[in-house]
Amino acid sequence: MQHLKQTKHLRDRYSTDQDPPPKFSPLYHPTDLFGILRFDHFKTHTMTQDTRPPKARPSFKRKPYKPQSAPQHIKASSDGHEERMHLEDVRVYNLAGTTLAYQLAMAAHIVMAVKQGYSMQHALTAIDMAEGARANVQRLCFDAMRHWGTTQFWIDRAVSNPPGPWLQALMAVSLTQLAFEHESEFVLVDQAVEAATNMKPHAKGLVNAILRRFLREREQWQADALTDEVATWNYPRWWINAVKQHYPDDWQRILTVGNSHPPMTLRVNASRGTAIEYIDYIKEDELVAHTMPALSADTVILDKPCNVMDLPAFADGGVSVQDAGAQLAADLLDVTNGMRVLDACAAPGGKTCHILERYDVDLTAIEKDEQRAARIEDNLQRLNLQANIIVTDANNAHQWWDRVAFDRVLLDAPCSASGIVRRHPDIRWLREANDLDGLARQQAQLLRTMWKTVAVGGRLLYCTCSIFPEEGEQVIQAFLSHTANAQRIELPQMTALMHGTGQLLPTATDTLNHDGFYYAALTKTAD
Repeated sequence: MQHLKQTKHLRDRYSTDQDPPPKFSPLYHPTDLFGILRFDHFKTHTMTQDTRPPKARPSFKRKPYKPQSAPQHIKASSDGHEERMHLEDVRVYNLAGTTLAYQLAMAAHIVMAVKQGYSMQHALTAIDMAEGARANVQRLCFDAMRHWGTTQFWIDRAVSNPPGPWLQALMAVSLTQLAFEHESEFVLVDQAVEAATNMKPHAKGLVNAILRRFLREREQWQADALTDEVATWNYPRWWINAVKQHYPDDWQRILTVGNSHPPMTLRVNASRGTAIEYIDYIKEDELVAHTMPALSADTVILDKPCNVMDLPAFADGGVSVQDAGAQLAADLLDVTNGMRVLDACAAPGGKTCHILERYDVDLTAIEKDEQRAARIEDNLQRLNLQANIIVTDANNAHQWWDRVAFDRVLLDAPCSASGIVRRHPDIRWLREANDLDGLARQQAQLLRTMWKTVAVGGRLLYCTCSIFPEEGEQVIQAFLSHTANAQRIELPQMTALMHGTGQLLPTATDTLNHDGFYYAALTKTAD
C-alpha cells in the first residue's frame, strides 16, 4: 500500500486520555502524550527504514527536547450562554489568566462540559486558555470530579431553585477547594465571587452566600453528607451498587482507590536499560523512584510526579508513561523473537511499543480512529521502533487481513474504563448502567473476529481496563461456550495478583500500585 503523508503536531498538554469525538463516546481508551498525524482510512503505514536500537544496550543518553509549537487550531470567543455549549466558543473575558478567579471560571466551563457529555480531557484540550493557566485549571477540574457527589448533595440542600449549569459547576469547584484542598478561605471566596461577577453578575450574591454558609456550618454539612451513599463515595448510585454486588468484600477499598491520586508510573525501555539503572540515572535530577517487580520488571514509580517533558530520557525514547497494570500485557502475551503479532485496538500504542522494546517481531497495529492512530506513530518514532499501522475498524478483517495467521494477538477491547477512574475521575459521571450491555456486545464481536486471525497453537490475550465482569469474565465465558477450538490458558504467575479469574482490581499500596484490568489468555487448538 502507498506510503502515507504525515503531518505532525505537538499537543500542548500531558494527558492520559483520548482525543474523543465532540460528544463523549462510550468506547473509551486511555492515552499518553503523543502528537497528531493524519492518515487515510484503510491504509497501511510502515516505517521503511529500520532504525531500531542496536542489540548492545546503550546507557540512557541525555539530549535536548525541542517541542514544536502547538497548533492554534481553535479560535475561542464566548458569550457565556448556559445552553448546550460549543467548546470552541468558550472564553473568559476581563480576568487575567494568572488569577484564581479566571481559573475557577474556566474550570466551571469544563466541569459543565462534562455534565453535558464531553470527556474532561477533550474539553481541557479544546477550550482555549490563557498561557500558564491550564495546569491549575486541570487540577481544579480533577478535584471537582472526585468530589462531585458530595458537592451536589450540599448544593441541592442549600439552594431551593437549581442554579444554572455554569453556576452549579462554579460552586462545586469552589466548595471542593474549601472543603478538601485547604485553599485560603478568604482568597477562595473572594475569587469565586469575582468569577461569578465576571460571568453571571446577577448570581454573585448567591455564590457568596453559599460559600460563606458552608464555612459557618462546615461540620454539619460534612456530617449530613455521610448520610447519603453518593455524597459519601462520590460515584453514581448504580456504580456503587454494581461494585458491592461483584466485590462484597472489597467494594469499599475499590471505591477508595478510585478516588485517590494516581502515581506517575513509567515503563523503562528494556532495550536501553533496566528499571534499577534508570532509577540510578535520574538521581542527578533529584528524582526518587522505586520498582514494582511483582507486576513488571520494567516498571518504575516516581515518588513525586513531574512534567513529562522534564522526565529524563523521555524525549529520546528511554522511558514512557504507562500504568503498571497495563505493562502486564507484554508478559502475558508470551511473545518470542520472530513471531507475527497483532495488536488490535492499539492506540495509543503503549502495549505495542512495550512488545517491540522487548522482542524482534513483525507487529501490526490496528486502530480505527485516525487521530488516535497518529498517537501510535508518534510513540513509535520517539522510541525508534517500527510497526505496520492500519487505520480501520478491526472488525472489518476482510479489508485489512492478508489471511496469514498471527502467532500472537492482543485484543485490548474498548470498554467502560471503570478500572482507571483515579486517572480519569469524570468517567464515573459519564457512564450509565446500560452502557455495559452495549460494550459487551461490541467486545464479543471483536473477540470473534480476532479469533479468526490466530494461528493454530497461537495465543490471544483479551484485556480491558474495566472492573465490571460484564466486560471481562462474562465475555470470555460466553465465547468459550460457543467456540470449540478455543481453550483457556492458565496464568499462574498472576494468581497472587488477581481477584478470581483474570480480574486485577485497582490497588494502591507500597508494594502494588496499579489500575484495574481484566486479562484472559486463550489458545487455538484447531482451525
